[in-house]
Amino acid sequence: MQRLITYDNAAAHGCWREVAADILVIPFWNTDFCADIIRAAELVDEFKPYAPDVKNNAAPGQEVRINRISPKFAENFEADFQARIAPVVRAHWWPLKLGKTRMPFVLRYSPDTQAALDPHHDAAMLSFAVPLNTGFDGGVLTFPRQHWDSRDVAPGDIIAFPSRVTHVHWVTPVTGGRRYALTCWLAAPGEAPQDPIVP
Repeated sequence: MQRLITYDNAAAHGCWREVAADILVIPFWNTDFCADIIRAAELVDEFKPYAPDVKNNAAPGQEVRINRISPKFAENFEADFQARIAPVVRAHWWPLKLGKTRMPFVLRYSPDTQAALDPHHDAAMLSFAVPLNTGFDGGVLTFPRQHWDSRDVAPGDIIAFPSRVTHVHWVTPVTGGRRYALTCWLAAPGEAPQDPIVP
């Protein structure tokens, strides 16, 4: 937990790339830091299944907000995202205006809890998914229209994509082990980051 609070030696380095139409993969965290996030999320032990939000076409998930893990980690995440990820996003989707991240959370998938995520669009202009581990079977983030999936993305790399209309996506069933990922969205400029579900 201490490492998350201090955010020491978290960064992964490398070049971002466009892996499919308007899907970017951007190095963000190293695998050791991802493992620390998983351990901290399990220690908090507040994974909750949320019901689908039909109005916003949001899918249900077994998740814990990162501010429940540590408010300081949530602050450090936001600062790091704005420093290292936002400039790439601004360059690629210019002249898109960016606000702050909205509702970062860790998702957990396993055969005996939530195994998959149904096809859906996110209620956001841009979405970001960070796989946090390996060692599970199934659990592939899939984009059918772009003919691409996440099977070759390393833990700690951010997958960035526009999510309201063109990039329907789902997660295939996890058939063995546990899959963890961090997800967040971008708020519009001037819009306060929201967490409408209070754990």
